[in-house]
Amino acid sequence: MAVSYFMKITKLTAAAFLILFFQGCTKDVDFNQLDDANIHATYISTLIYLNLAAPDFLDDFNREIAVTEDLVQAPINNDSKPYLEKVEFTVITENTFSRNFRLSITFYDAFGTPIYVLQPMINVPENSSELTTIIEIPKQDIPYIYNTKFFGFAIFMSPSIDGSAISINDASTFDLKSSAKLFFNFRKI
Repeated sequence: MAVSYFMKITKLTAAAFLILFFQGCTKDVDFNQLDDANIHATYISTLIYLNLAAPDFLDDFNREIAVTEDLVQAPINNDSKPYLEKVEFTVITENTFSRNFRLSITFYDAFGTPIYVLQPMINVPENSSELTTIIEIPKQDIPYIYNTKFFGFAIFMSPSIDGSAISINDASTFDLKSSAKLFFNFRKI
């Protein structure tokens, strides 16, 4: 019985020393540090996916159309605007036509007025396999995105070198995928 009593005292003493040891090693918590906290988040929004065939570049009379356009809604809402720090557009193209294309991305306000053109314009060579282009909006131009309600994608087809025209039966395709990567820093403003 004396041994079990001695073991209980030893366990209690060890527990008391551990409690004192951990009490002496902790610092006071500074809850004001929460005011300086930053939470970084990245949001990727798919903007457009197009798979265009020959008829998409021809009018009702099977004549070539030099420009094909599409509009998509911008993924920014008013609550997140103050925290937006960086925007990158990723554009992936594949072109099996024997024509060069250029792609332009324009920002439009709620009234459909162009307010910003993303630079540089993207060149898509003829008969090109998958190409990835990443364009970052310069920091000083990020405020343009605050008023952007739509992104416009314009695909410009270059004339053929030999004067030939696209046929409605042409099996070639022009694929376009695009996304916007938005970098946020949620902090106390």
